Amino acid sequence: MKHISSVISHIRRYPSLEKLEQIASYKKLLSLLPISYQNAVKFMYNKNDTLFFVLKHPAFKMEFNYKITLIKGLLKELVKQDKSCECINANNIKAFVTNKISLHVEEQKTDTVPLYDEKSKGDFKNLAKNAELNKLFESIRDIIAKKSERVEF
Repeated sequence: MKHISSVISHIRRYPSLEKLEQIASYKKLLSLLPISYQNAVKFMYNKNDTLFFVLKHPAFKMEFNYKITLIKGLLKELVKQDKSCECINANNIKAFVTNKISLHVEEQKTDTVPLYDEKSKGDFKNLAKNAELNKLFESIRDIIAKKSERVEF
């Protein structure tokens, strides 16, 4: 029985699935770059013997332009070491920032649960004369008392 990684590597070598091999090669190249550069790259693609890095912010473009010789050297070494990365046919490397808005929006999760302990013990005077309000204040007092009981050890 074959190992799953060998099955996947055989599938990637099909001519119709050549893009999968390219994407895997791009990820390998990207993993060789410093983490700050990895976070700056939105995506990469090849066109006419040029490898294009599409960046997230204009400030990263200047950094990439300073380090293009480093990236070219990494690419040459990657192709020498890993023959599966020969699909990246790039003599030139260019970086640019796209002005198109990304359709894929990453949602940031925000917790609405308070991250503090209850300081109150629920010992306040209930001066409400209305029966409904009095009942609401007493229910609030009970909730506070239950929370303060859990916090204490």
